[in-house]
Amino acid sequence: MNVLEGSSDRSDAHLAIAEATGHWDDDSTLGILFVFHSTRQDPHAVAAVLAQRFPDTLVVGATTAGEWTSSGHQQGSLALLGICSPDIRWAVAVAEQLDQFDAQDCAGMCSSLLGQLNIEFTDLHPERHFCLSFFDGMSKCEENTVSMVATELDSIPLLGGSAGDDLQLKNTFVLVQGKALQNAAIFVLAESFVPFKTIKHQHFIPGDIDTIISKANVPERIVYRLDGMPAAERYAQLLGLNVKDLNTQVFSEHPLIYQYGKECYVRSIGQVGEDHSLIFSCAIEEGMILNLCAHRDMAQQLNHTLREMTDVLGNPALMLICNCVLRRLESELAGNIQDLAKALNAASDHLIGFDSYGEQWQGLHVNQTMVALALYEHE
Repeated sequence: MNVLEGSSDRSDAHLAIAEATGHWDDDSTLGILFVFHSTRQDPHAVAAVLAQRFPDTLVVGATTAGEWTSSGHQQGSLALLGICSPDIRWAVAVAEQLDQFDAQDCAGMCSSLLGQLNIEFTDLHPERHFCLSFFDGMSKCEENTVSMVATELDSIPLLGGSAGDDLQLKNTFVLVQGKALQNAAIFVLAESFVPFKTIKHQHFIPGDIDTIISKANVPERIVYRLDGMPAAERYAQLLGLNVKDLNTQVFSEHPLIYQYGKECYVRSIGQVGEDHSLIFSCAIEEGMILNLCAHRDMAQQLNHTLREMTDVLGNPALMLICNCVLRRLESELAGNIQDLAKALNAASDHLIGFDSYGEQWQGLHVNQTMVALALYEHE
């Protein structure tokens, strides 16, 4: 497997891509190229320049709230990673107009992915196929879409992230084949004859306090009342704070979780509304019981997860990660974000990824999670 990577903090798309790829010797046979970039670079220009520079390569990616590379964690940069391997075949399809995307659209898109690989649904196998997803992070359509796709593709691993815009919460884009799109998602189906592993990491555990969503706008993910009180006031009260104290950093340190069976799913808060509502980054329902969770040390838990992976399988050739931006904020406050990057880089030969506005894992859209794909050389 040949892996090429590079990054640049230049704002001009031509200059950034030239700098990121200037040391690449032979990139004519890349099967796929991943691009993740900040709001400093224009997404339309980045997509167009990459399509011109790599006309025969599948190019996919997203705008970010931070970038992860083999050089560490970065902000304001453009990061690229290309893969050339005769043992991995790639297919790409786009789900457009996500607010109108239905089961028929999903079936057609998945058939297109399979057709590009010249395989049937019955050929799909969880040890040979995986699917990556990249969503417009402001679409609020992740739950419905990823659930349909996961159902259609059955048991194969599916993971990904929602595009960011450096916490501006205005415009996020996915990039594919020369275009930067909104209200859209990209799905990458791979047939791999090299070993791979998918990873989900979070460090939250149930706490002692529950609260109930008593009034909400479900499609818009807005919670108006918790326990019958204005939502922001009740959330602040549970933390011993005032509403004016609530900010993104507080949300990152004190998320709410939804427990289903033995699993915990984080329901992160994105903003406080003018009416003291809480705007969530993930699906909510009226009557849902949420728990004000506790958490373990993120760095220790990540190191434990990575040790478990490398002890069994060794170091992968590369890791692609989607890391929730609220995890970034938490690790920045703890002063250990570059330590996390060092741990990830120590566990893999190459690293690419981004800080996201939500993560996809199997048929779910989750928050404050890191999901990762590890690709290995032949055994």
